[in-house]
Amino acid sequence: MDFSLSEEQAELRRMVHDFARGEVAPAQEQMDRDHDFPYETWEKWSNLGMPGILIPQDYGGSGLDSLTYILAMEEMGAVSQTFALIWQVHVMVANMYVHLGTPEQKAEWLPRFASGQNLGAFALTESGAGSDAGGVRTRAVQDIKGNWILNGNKIFISNAGTRISDGTVVMAATGEQEGRRKAISCFIVPTGTPGYSLGQSFDKMAWHGMDNSELVFNDCLLPATSILGKEGQGLRQALAGLNLGRIVFGTLGGALAQACLEETLPYTKERKQFGKSLSDFQITQAKLANMATNAETTRAFARYVAWLHSQGQDCHTEAAMVKLMGTKLAVESATDAYQLHGGYGFMHDYRVNRLYREAQILAIGEGTNEIQQMLIARALGC
Repeated sequence: MDFSLSEEQAELRRMVHDFARGEVAPAQEQMDRDHDFPYETWEKWSNLGMPGILIPQDYGGSGLDSLTYILAMEEMGAVSQTFALIWQVHVMVANMYVHLGTPEQKAEWLPRFASGQNLGAFALTESGAGSDAGGVRTRAVQDIKGNWILNGNKIFISNAGTRISDGTVVMAATGEQEGRRKAISCFIVPTGTPGYSLGQSFDKMAWHGMDNSELVFNDCLLPATSILGKEGQGLRQALAGLNLGRIVFGTLGGALAQACLEETLPYTKERKQFGKSLSDFQITQAKLANMATNAETTRAFARYVAWLHSQGQDCHTEAAMVKLMGTKLAVESATDAYQLHGGYGFMHDYRVNRLYREAQILAIGEGTNEIQQMLIARALGC
């Protein structure tokens, strides 16, 4: 197997590496202070064509593959998990339009997503529906004209409340299937639609700068053409789209482990205890070795699963595995980095404090790690 990168992939990695450290790193510090969405940085990112990385060129995108996307995500995630996840949600939603949209829906929305003019958001989670996606209570019913009337609430929805958010994909129950299971459908809800409003925003322990909002639908009137994909197939469609998201979360876990190493190695060399550098102690060396191994192992596995995805091969189980492994190792690495920084790790002024907080949510997003274990066990025949 050839593990070398193409010239295009290597150049893209260098570009993202430089942009992340030159533009996103200071933006991340600003996000940590004011919790505002990084509009200026997003505009510069858009000028590089990165919001449309997976969108076909016919719609203004770059038309690149999943592996190249993951390579770029490695570089971004090592600098800013927040900006990486803003981008990830946007790419996931745009990809849903690519694979599920009608020609009219693609023509209307994909150029806007590709340019970064509009930011994509995906609304599944409710107070009683997260890991149990089938527990969605938001409902859509058709009136006599064939229009859909949407009612319900969504919470913790990333990217939905910015001034450039639009074309949000919302999952709602539209009836019942065999066995009295809910039929779930995906709807395109443009910003400004009557009956659609933002509720509360949430004060999070990390991801400051990424918008996470409550969405409220009160007799929200949508045309019959607002369904994305097939009616009643929304849950299957969304879960298929989550494969790439899970590969990204695994990748971000490896990137976070790499960031922990980059923060902790120089610190332990400079920090003196008992007349020696912390890095001289074997227990410190063991933790640093684990961080390096965690980062490299996750990186290699994520690239392999991304390659499977780019080849159109079934990778449901592998995506669950890399998400589970990468995020668990991220938590381990962040905990060790935090511990080695001692009291300084407890201070917000130190980056390791943010890495420790960010690691915790990786084990929850894109399906909790317990859900990933369940999926893997099913694949084993349990």
